[in-house]
Amino acid sequence: MTHQRILARVSGDEFVGRDAELQQIVRQASADRHGLVVLTAPGAGAAELLRQAYDQLFARRGEPLPVHFAFNQGEETPVDAASRFFQNLVQQYIAYRRVDPSLCDARMSFHDLLELALPGDYELLSDYIEGFERERSGNEGDFIRFCLNAPNRLFGSGRRVFQLIDFTQLARPSKDEAMLAREMIAAVTRSNHPYVIAGLRRQIVDLMHGTEDSQDSGGPIHLERLSDDVARTLIEASARRYQIETNEPTRDLIVQQMNASPFFINGLIQAARNSKTPLTSFVNCQRLYVDELMGGHIHRHFSRILDSAVANPQTKKALLRVLFESAASDAHKSSLWAWKKRLGVDAAEFERIVDALHVYELANSSAAFIEINAGSYVWMDYLRAHYRLDVAGERRALVVATTLLDSLKRAPQAMARKYRTEAALGLRELISAFNCQNVPASLFHYDRFAQVHKGEDPDTVDAALDSEADLIRLPQVVHAAGCNAYSSSIACDGDRCAVAHGFEAADYTEENEIVWLTAEIDSKLEASRELTAEWCDRLTSLARECGFQRFRLWLVAPEGFSPEACKLLKTREVYSSSRRQVELLTARIKSTVEAEQSRPDEYEMVIPMGADTELIAAHAVEQIARRMSFGSEAINQIKTALIEACINAAEHSLSPDRKIYQRFRVEDDKLVVTVASRGVVPASTSGQNGQQLEAKAEKENGRRGWGLKLIQTLMDDVEFERVDDGTQLRMTKYRRP
Repeated sequence: MTHQRILARVSGDEFVGRDAELQQIVRQASADRHGLVVLTAPGAGAAELLRQAYDQLFARRGEPLPVHFAFNQGEETPVDAASRFFQNLVQQYIAYRRVDPSLCDARMSFHDLLELALPGDYELLSDYIEGFERERSGNEGDFIRFCLNAPNRLFGSGRRVFQLIDFTQLARPSKDEAMLAREMIAAVTRSNHPYVIAGLRRQIVDLMHGTEDSQDSGGPIHLERLSDDVARTLIEASARRYQIETNEPTRDLIVQQMNASPFFINGLIQAARNSKTPLTSFVNCQRLYVDELMGGHIHRHFSRILDSAVANPQTKKALLRVLFESAASDAHKSSLWAWKKRLGVDAAEFERIVDALHVYELANSSAAFIEINAGSYVWMDYLRAHYRLDVAGERRALVVATTLLDSLKRAPQAMARKYRTEAALGLRELISAFNCQNVPASLFHYDRFAQVHKGEDPDTVDAALDSEADLIRLPQVVHAAGCNAYSSSIACDGDRCAVAHGFEAADYTEENEIVWLTAEIDSKLEASRELTAEWCDRLTSLARECGFQRFRLWLVAPEGFSPEACKLLKTREVYSSSRRQVELLTARIKSTVEAEQSRPDEYEMVIPMGADTELIAAHAVEQIARRMSFGSEAINQIKTALIEACINAAEHSLSPDRKIYQRFRVEDDKLVVTVASRGVVPASTSGQNGQQLEAKAEKENGRRGWGLKLIQTLMDDVEFERVDDGTQLRMTKYRRP
């Protein structure tokens, strides 16, 4: 449904890619209390998101009534900003009550507003305005607090207000602005009513830190860059609105060129409208883009950021030099000490400069280094062009010409990189889903897979993999990132080369820690021995550079590997797969994840250790098994196995709470019984499926050593493993026809 535009800059049907976040904010208005904090990347559209939410809430009617306020950095004193907030509140309140959107942004005096107030609101608003005039002539701090707490007084009068506060323009606030922002956050969070606060993700957390009750927010909304598909839709919508002609190749180019930023995309489309330039060729797109870099929308954006950080022209010139030289280095970074020495400014000004670059994500600052965000085409192009103009002193015509030539030469490269990314197998996403699954080993040995399955139809291959006895247990991956996040020496797209940290058997010990390094190799035919050796060396060097103690290499080539390459892989103990193997592996892991997410019926039970309480558990599992139509013999086997598992848990666990945790999971063809206990397990229990535990028990305790052997006899699958804070024994019994 399309609503009337009130505060929004674009119509609702043209505001794309943020439906989930928009609806979450709209629903928040009906929440009991708690607030939402929108943590946004620069240029991701958070300001428009709040304006769109206001328009929807205005059209929805009912309570609470929405109030929107946006800070303007550096344009007004705290007193002026507080006055504007109070004016916004009164004006939007009256507009909402009169169902007259035109009043929201009309220029009106308090006298004019009171004339428009509904009879039931006149006395209340008149008292508020009289209080405003009275406080304005008194103490400045008291006046600011009066204005910011005005919504809370409305609550006290029985009027519910939903505040939408936009801090996105307050990226590097002055001392007075920061004070005002914290005062407002304190007033909003003290209200015990729902609210939304939006700000740049590297700034808003600092503003909220230490503010009373700010930790009571209901959870953040992370606003990231748009996906490529959504960004293309945005270009189509904007171009249609401004009647600018585009085509599919130029839309793809604009998405890549602008890093899918709605801020830069809208700026370019508006520039095309102003210059009446059709965006139907790469030449037109790049000419307009360079114009924007040199003096248009893009130029004003970055210049405003640098001007807010540096007032002195000479210091700004020094900053451009340091930024350019740092970006040109292999690691794209330099030490803080070198920066401070090169800039020659005092500590306070240096901190202000670094903070501005960090908050706007033009650079990443740490305790020792500053790293330039070289992943943004727009920022790097601006930096190079204005370094050449303002620092190197090159002629403008030469800079414009070479920048245009470079951007045109880069265009097909950017598109090729995009197409490679779209064709990539998504190794990082795949490896992130590793979670101790048992998978056929042939999926990680190309020579073995090709020898057995090459040329077979998919159903035959699936059936063979299902019956394969040689399995590999994948690690539990806890973190995965592209190789380029670890080293600039590997030039590879993030989705085609990944590093994954995890633990074997989900056992969180140093000896079970492992790192998988995987890469997708570009090769139209089977990868040669030379290419395979090159990638083995690259990943091994990366592992050594990062200090990984235990690591596993996994190479993927679309058509597999030549016989000579397979011999090399076997010698170096490197896993290898073709595209087909990866697709089969992905399907199996996806089905496992979906099966876990389908959430079959589960029952949970906690019993104390000792005093024959395992008989209570046995009675419970008997009832569950009967409902599943297990036969009498199978039910007795399940009960006996559960009793043995409970006795083993009681005898061998060092549990601090002396309790046994049980879970009974009912699936279509089986019952899965998990018996767990908390507490550190003796080192001797760490063997595969508890063999060492069994041997120790048999030696020390006679009959008790039979426990695990008996369980394995009674149940179809038995798996013993360490978990976060103890051990668990998983037993499966299949239902026979």
